[in-house]
Amino acid sequence: MSNIVILIPKDNVAYNFRAELFLKLQELGHAVYIVCPYGEKLEYFRTRGIHIIDLPIDRRGTSILNDLKLTKEYIRIIKETKADLVLTYTTKCSVYGGFACEATHTPYIVNTAGIMQNGDKLSALERFILELYRVALRKASCLMYQNDHECELLNDILRHKVHYRRIPGSGVNLEQFPFKPYPENDDEIIFNFVARIMKGKGIREYLDCAERVKADYPNARFVIYGDYDDESFRPRIEELQRRGVVEYGGIQLDMKPCIERAHAVIHPSYYEGMTNVVLEHSAMGRVCLGSDVPGIREGIEDGKTGYLFQVRDVDSMVEKVETFIRLPHGEKAAMGRAAREKMEREFSRQIVTNIYLEEIERILAL
Repeated sequence: MSNIVILIPKDNVAYNFRAELFLKLQELGHAVYIVCPYGEKLEYFRTRGIHIIDLPIDRRGTSILNDLKLTKEYIRIIKETKADLVLTYTTKCSVYGGFACEATHTPYIVNTAGIMQNGDKLSALERFILELYRVALRKASCLMYQNDHECELLNDILRHKVHYRRIPGSGVNLEQFPFKPYPENDDEIIFNFVARIMKGKGIREYLDCAERVKADYPNARFVIYGDYDDESFRPRIEELQRRGVVEYGGIQLDMKPCIERAHAVIHPSYYEGMTNVVLEHSAMGRVCLGSDVPGIREGIEDGKTGYLFQVRDVDSMVEKVETFIRLPHGEKAAMGRAAREKMEREFSRQIVTNIYLEEIERILAL
């Protein structure tokens, strides 16, 4: 069989979102190598016969020297493993992995993941990323797109020369995130926020919304889960905690009990590839309220499985949150059931795994 190398930035990304595919490749007899900064969750793969190569990555660094070193390391690993195919995930791994694959004439499949904001105006950094993609991905064997916005942008810059497939993000494991009965009543209505605490995830708008809604609906609870990527938000969150407006739940290794307790999730992110927050809450039968942007809107049927509001617009968010609060309890539960059914139809992780296996078989047969 073949040697397949996987370039991925974090162990929890491999474990939480890609495990089904990686284990299936190993089951089919391929030699699988995961190249990733070491983390405890990689032991899950090692004990199942998958090779682990510890390679630190400065995920957010902008040092050209460090990026050149990363490219050289990728080239070395591709040669030493005698890779027949490389799978890349997220921007840095895909760009510098793409350079390495082109240098070694190795086929590669790229998975884009929320690399660009929605809208006509791109920042200087986003324009630079697009240029890197133009050079690094021009020889890719396949691009896996997660939403139409990224598809249009990258197809434009690559001049439609690269074969691509559409996937429903990472999909959601419907067995790991099973449907759970809706909370029994509306004595208190819990709204989750699950994301890194930073501007781009819409935390400022969530806090403003919580403050306004809580004043009129004291039975509403707003619970925040996630790490502080931007410490500037900590003082306000702590102040709102003291006033009983929000609660901070910290970092949870297992979000399922937190999802089960909730009535809904509010996901006000400015942009996404395909958000797992919506997919996981929906799979467990919870209503999702999210920004009307690519990567979120695909997972929500407005008015049926949840509500969409205008991005960065607190008034719009408050309106939708209050509309949801005023629904009879039975209608809330029905929306949660509809959300689960949508995941079963459109977002099962098996769909993603099957598309990958089709492309891998096609490429290895060339």
